[in-house]
Amino acid sequence: MQAVILAAGMGSRLGNLTENDAKCMVPVNGVRLIDRMICQLRQSGIDRIIVVVGYEGERLRNYLAARYQDMDLQFVDNPIFDTTNNIYSLWLANEWMRLDDTLLLESDLVIDIDMLRDLIESPAENAALVSPYETWNDGTMVTMDADNNITSFIPKKNFHKEDCPKYYKTVNIYKFSRKFLTDSYLPSINAYMEANGRNDYYEQVLCEMTASGQISLKGISAQGHRWYEIDTVEDLAVAERIVD
Repeated sequence: MQAVILAAGMGSRLGNLTENDAKCMVPVNGVRLIDRMICQLRQSGIDRIIVVVGYEGERLRNYLAARYQDMDLQFVDNPIFDTTNNIYSLWLANEWMRLDDTLLLESDLVIDIDMLRDLIESPAENAALVSPYETWNDGTMVTMDADNNITSFIPKKNFHKEDCPKYYKTVNIYKFSRKFLTDSYLPSINAYMEANGRNDYYEQVLCEMTASGQISLKGISAQGHRWYEIDTVEDLAVAERIVD
């Protein structure tokens, strides 16, 4: 199994912390986000990592290439990161994703390593890490049935406060089988971009595929584990309180 890390984001809400570096180079308790993630993937048995770079991409590439010479580390460039969104960054790695089962991760996360292991060891071929809704959560939510099958994706525009008890937040870490990627997801992403452009989210395609029954996606609960998504200086302060 391999991993694709989306690290093309600018992190503009982190102010001068990302003035000269990609967002994933921000340290949390002295450890850069990208270093923490790559080390956890290595400890979890991942043998190839593809990093999609954008903002300050050359600087990030040089840093990682020098630091992880013992790993199969590949790089994909998104030269138009400032006018596209993560659906396009993901698509740029499509040739790599056709080669193997893949973990998909966004690089602005701090997580417990056991969350990764739970996802990898799950018998489900296609699965997403999810966490019961908390008030700090933002972004895409999902609902699940009694067997932890994801039944719908809830984008921010369709969020309803009264439904919070049944919402789960996507942790933005997924496991996809090579067959699903090759036969279904990647062709659907390509078709979506041809119809709607490249400035959207890959979750929107998952939303449509789930609604139409084109995918069976299992939710792997991260309840009881520590994790945080870092978008702002305030997020960074919280993350430093809850992780080692």
